[in-house]
Amino acid sequence: MFNSSLKQTNFCWLWVGQTLIYCATQFWFVTLTWMVLQKTGSGIALGTILMAAAIPRGILMLVGGAISDRFPPNTIAAIATATNTLLTGSLTLLLLTNTFNLYGLILISGLFGISEAFLYPATLALLPRIIRKPHLVQANAWMQGSEQISNVLGPALAGIAIGLFGLTTAFALNTSLFATGAGCIYMVRTRQFKVTSPLEPHALTKDIWEGLRYANHHPGIRISLLLIAMINFAILGPIVVGVAELVTSRLGGDATTFGYLQSAYGIGALAGVWTASRMSAIKQLQTPLVLLASALGIELIALGFVFHPWTAAAIILSMGVGGGIVGVLALTWLQQETAIAMQGRMMSLVMFAAVALDPFSQAISGVLLDMSLTGLFLAAGTTMLITALVSWLNQTGNRSL
Repeated sequence: MFNSSLKQTNFCWLWVGQTLIYCATQFWFVTLTWMVLQKTGSGIALGTILMAAAIPRGILMLVGGAISDRFPPNTIAAIATATNTLLTGSLTLLLLTNTFNLYGLILISGLFGISEAFLYPATLALLPRIIRKPHLVQANAWMQGSEQISNVLGPALAGIAIGLFGLTTAFALNTSLFATGAGCIYMVRTRQFKVTSPLEPHALTKDIWEGLRYANHHPGIRISLLLIAMINFAILGPIVVGVAELVTSRLGGDATTFGYLQSAYGIGALAGVWTASRMSAIKQLQTPLVLLASALGIELIALGFVFHPWTAAAIILSMGVGGGIVGVLALTWLQQETAIAMQGRMMSLVMFAAVALDPFSQAISGVLLDMSLTGLFLAAGTTMLITALVSWLNQTGNRSL
């Protein structure tokens, strides 16, 4: 169901490459977690290894965006994915030779996090370079649909591979997924551009600050980043932490019920992405985004007062639809408002918001949960409603969209 712009070879390479890379990343997370617990039996060891990746990924995300604006983003993304290929291949070799070492694994995980800091901004910055603005909504819907598919397929493939073939073969398969994804991304062709200044630390710092000022001075970009960040902050923590407590304390359910409710959000998000792909004719994105953000806030508040599993499932499904639509439209709005030379830095801000706010969302949700389950959902819903109000007030003086 591609239109003419989405039939182009570059977009196909990008879509397939991103799907494979995201599948491989999910595959890596599940397989790594299982291996560490099997080898060490230590939650502390697992947390240390995951933090070894998370810390450099968060710190270097803005650097990755600046680099993606200085060099062809397809080259940056391909190099980063090739690096992941080498890292997973190294881990496969360690298992094959029976030389597993916790410190070596921490090093590999840290390098993996560094690679991801360059991979994600570069991949996101590619799309506006190969797709015309009128078709960005549909293109983003396909790309985010790819992410949703990967979130399902990656863990499932990892579990099947570990169960059938063992950890060594599973990591070998993981390596091949990364390698194939790197090849696909490398095949994407964009117009060439020249580096106007040398690649030096002070130049990168200047680029990062320039990107931050650019985002702050453009209302459309500022609002898009706010909406994307607040969806991560106000929804993801309550959906995981709050719904788990909701199931056990009010709905009389078990782990199966919790799994169904989490799946409801994922199914809704996929439906939302598809719905967004049908909204490409909308020229003024501010109003639907504000209305959707308001609806998410009301649904979060309503979730704090449900006492039946089916009611909770319906609300969570609806939230998934709204979240999926907002994610696509807000990212599209940001891309449309951003100059090509700034795409990498703006995409790094999107990824930084997700990386930086997710842990805080879950931590604060845990604190609020200890006080009141209903209070948790009220606080999250109110946060989304305030976000919608701020977004509307911020844009009332700007009629460019």
